[in-house]
Amino acid sequence: MKQQLNWTLIAASCPELKLSRWDSVFYLIAFVGVILTSIQKRQFLRKRKEGSSFLGTLAYCDFLICLFFLVIYLGASLSFYYQNDTLAGLRIASQLTIKNFQILYDVVMNFVVLYLIVERFLWTCSARTRLRWKMFTASKQKFWLLFGTTIYSIFPWFIKPIVKSNIPFCDIEPYPILFADPEFQVIQMYIVPGISAIASVATFAFAIFTIPLLSKVEEGEEPVIPEELNLESLKGKHPNGLTTNLIRRSIICMLVVYVTFLVRTVCYHIFINPLTSDLFEKPRSARNLTVWWYDTISVVFSASRFIVYYFFCRNQMVTEFPSNAPGQ
Repeated sequence: MKQQLNWTLIAASCPELKLSRWDSVFYLIAFVGVILTSIQKRQFLRKRKEGSSFLGTLAYCDFLICLFFLVIYLGASLSFYYQNDTLAGLRIASQLTIKNFQILYDVVMNFVVLYLIVERFLWTCSARTRLRWKMFTASKQKFWLLFGTTIYSIFPWFIKPIVKSNIPFCDIEPYPILFADPEFQVIQMYIVPGISAIASVATFAFAIFTIPLLSKVEEGEEPVIPEELNLESLKGKHPNGLTTNLIRRSIICMLVVYVTFLVRTVCYHIFINPLTSDLFEKPRSARNLTVWWYDTISVVFSASRFIVYYFFCRNQMVTEFPSNAPGQ
């Protein structure tokens, strides 16, 4: 039997869900983001044999961010405006499922951005170094690295249980709960967040290391093996039309993408993360507005990724460092 909602109570409990001009602007951005990220997914899928696995995965995460923004907020606004029990029921029913997907793609994004920055750092190194760390630079190894990351992302999802509030329609963010077992609490509060923190710090470090090495692209160590000799003979020009300048621009592009991800990560830990913020100590309306602003920042960054790629690389985004080395 369909649940009858008390819209008078809902209107008094969460007036921030009323549709406003700013809401309409961000819904439009999210809708455009869905289209642009869909184009990105198709483009990177076509180039998967050219090492676009990391960028393709990031595009999928951006697509979900834009799509879920529309489902969560546009769905809530339309339900609130029309006081429609069916739409509201669908929103409530999907709340925990969407949050679980958000946990999964947040973990994946954290590691994918690390892999992208490490890969660009390796582009500034010698061929010997790239061969040694081909798990970040060769298409086949990238696939298995992503596969392992996806399997790992299920673990943080498992140790982050969530529950609905007593007014689930009003609460954008479900409540996190702790395991009763102290051993699981250690994993939940320290080990898994610690792994994510290490990945974030490592990404920052590699980004900093990469900046002063931009001028060193293709100017690494002296060639010491046949594979490197092949690479040295191609300095500044490559059979597929790539140039050193284009490779350098692709590195800069990814560093700019990382800056947007860094801003998003810092905002998450200051305002959203239940372990480091006071989000769930705030009144419901203030909590919803905090989450809304964080989600709008995420949507703007995800929707604009296509523009950033085009600004720096046009249609020539380098997805894998050109190499004649066997096995790559």
